[in-house]
Amino acid sequence: MVKKFSIIIDDSLFERVEAARGEKARTDYIKEMIEGYFVTQKSPNDNPESSAKMIEFLQTEIVFLRSQLSEMDKLLSQEQSLHLQTQKQIMPTQEEQKEKGKHFWEFWKH
Repeated sequence: MVKKFSIIIDDSLFERVEAARGEKARTDYIKEMIEGYFVTQKSPNDNPESSAKMIEFLQTEIVFLRSQLSEMDKLLSQEQSLHLQTQKQIMPTQEEQKEKGKHFWEFWKH
């Protein structure tokens, strides 16, 4: 069963949460923060079960971060490809260079 609750927080704390969550949904981010708090919180009754939960949580985070890294690598590759295409498009053609009789960097100065 899923329960729901509302809280009232100061504007400064709300802004910090908003800045920290990035593109992630607010509800998902706050759930992860709460789960992370209870998983990592130490108590006098620490037992292997809570350690196992922490390990499971951290492994889940590692998988998530690796997938994000993979996505970032793809985006970086796309950006580099687009950058090279743009550079090729703004370069004057050889005919334009011969017509002006200048090097391309001088061609764009005038």
